[in-house]
Amino acid sequence: MPIQLHIRYDLCTGCRACQINCALKREGQFWLESAAIKVRQLGPGPIDIPIFCHQCSDHPCVIACPTKALSNDDNGIVQVDSELCYRGKGINCLRCFKACKGQTIHFHPKSNLPLFCDLCNGTPECAKVCAAGALAVTNNLSFDGKHYAEPPDNIASELCLRLYGRRNVI
Repeated sequence: MPIQLHIRYDLCTGCRACQINCALKREGQFWLESAAIKVRQLGPGPIDIPIFCHQCSDHPCVIACPTKALSNDDNGIVQVDSELCYRGKGINCLRCFKACKGQTIHFHPKSNLPLFCDLCNGTPECAKVCAAGALAVTNNLSFDGKHYAEPPDNIASELCLRLYGRRNVI
C-alpha cells in the first residue's frame, strides 16, 4: 500500500536529523547537500521548515519537464531519467523547480539533477529519526500531498502568526 510523509511544521525543532539521515541513506555519507529533504530556517523564533517533495497528485514538475525526464511511478513518486534531464547535461533548466508550488525541488550538488523524496522504498529514514514527531508516515491516501505544496515563506508566515501573533518572517 502506498504511503505518504505527513508533516507537523509546528513540531519541527530544526535539529536536521531528518536531513542527515536522508543524506546517509542516499549517499552513504554525511553530505547534507545531497539530501532530498532540507530544513530551512525562517522568521523570528526561529522557525524551521522541512522541505521535501510531497508527491502531488497533479505532478506539475512532471508536466513542466520539456524532455520528459521526469515521470511518476505507481506510488506517485517522481523519478528522474538522468539521460533525458537537461541539468545532467549542464543545461541550467529550471522548469520543474519553477512549476513546483511548494518550492521543494533541490538539485544534487554533483550530478546537478533534481532531487525528489522517494520515501526510501516505503520506510522514510527521515521519519524514523524525527524525535520531535514532526515527520510521520501515513497511508491516508485520501489526503493529497499537493495540499502541503505551499512555499516555505508562506508556511513560516502562518506558523509565525500562530506562535507569535504576527505574520512577518524576517
